[in-house]
Amino acid sequence: MPESEVAKVFEENRYVKWFIDPELAKDWKNLLKKYPYLFWIQSMNVRDRKQWAVLVRKYSPELRSPVKVHGAESYADITLARRDAWFQVFRSLTEVSLNLVRELQEGEYIRSLRSCFGRLLGEAQVEKQLERLERVRREFEHLKPEKLQRELEAERFTIFDDDLMPYLSAHESVYRSEKQIMGDLTAEVKNLYRRAGYVVDKSRGNLPPDEAKLETEFIYRLIEDEVSAWRRGDRENALALLELQREFIQEHAAMWLPYMFADLASREFRVGIAKKYHGDVRDERQYSREDLVVEMDFLQAMGELGRMLVELEYLQVEEMLQAARQLSAEELMRAFSAARPLPTQGENTYLLRTGGDA
Repeated sequence: MPESEVAKVFEENRYVKWFIDPELAKDWKNLLKKYPYLFWIQSMNVRDRKQWAVLVRKYSPELRSPVKVHGAESYADITLARRDAWFQVFRSLTEVSLNLVRELQEGEYIRSLRSCFGRLLGEAQVEKQLERLERVRREFEHLKPEKLQRELEAERFTIFDDDLMPYLSAHESVYRSEKQIMGDLTAEVKNLYRRAGYVVDKSRGNLPPDEAKLETEFIYRLIEDEVSAWRRGDRENALALLELQREFIQEHAAMWLPYMFADLASREFRVGIAKKYHGDVRDERQYSREDLVVEMDFLQAMGELGRMLVELEYLQVEEMLQAARQLSAEELMRAFSAARPLPTQGENTYLLRTGGDA
């Protein structure tokens, strides 16, 4: 797809709405004056589709050339790298598990990221963020895992779940200017989960399906299910899962996650997180200096990696689908024969398997 055509996809947004209450619109205008560096705040101030197009022209994702598939072994190698990359991004957005903390302190988390992201994007592209994560590892390796888990989770909560500004309202409906959660976009995402045979685990609370941690988990699970289908030699199901990946990534994830990841990774937001506590909890001077390591560096590094991954996946999933249609089920079954599901025990997951169409 030519870049000009892709750009138009991002500019067209049928979900833009405006506030019925003028006072609410005024409140958001005031927030824009305070936090102009956050895309989601700008999105909440978009009045119509024309204004949306103007906004995204300044922030359009940098679509990356896909990794080319050369046969069944190459296809399997790229697919497993995609699966692993989405899994690690998902883990970074959800409640911090003790498994993740231990892997981070032992260096295994960084090695895993280097393996999957390096395969997809090239090590030179990801090394800066891996070096940042290595500084985090060295800074906090002396802490007991349980203590570091609490500190990283407190930071994640402050960024995503706190109701004191600034924070990130990490929902597709917010970033795409629908002005509400549990609206049209949320319903669309929920229906796509159902098509793939998943529902949101109600025991985890009444979570909107279009939240970033759920959408990234969903992509990981779609790829994991595709791997299982190829191992069984089930070509029809594997292709259906690939088509669902393409639909979800191109029509949902890619339409907003790059903007959210950019918000997460911005220097202004890092300083804003410190300022909102007036130095009682976080030292504003540390957060203002990039040479000093703080807990937020973990999430900001993952934000940069996440952004690069989505920018790749928009075209990569198309490359995978076209290649899979040309390869035989027998070749792919052999190529995936040694692949095993990623271990999720101990992780904070949200989607439950129910059975479905794909």
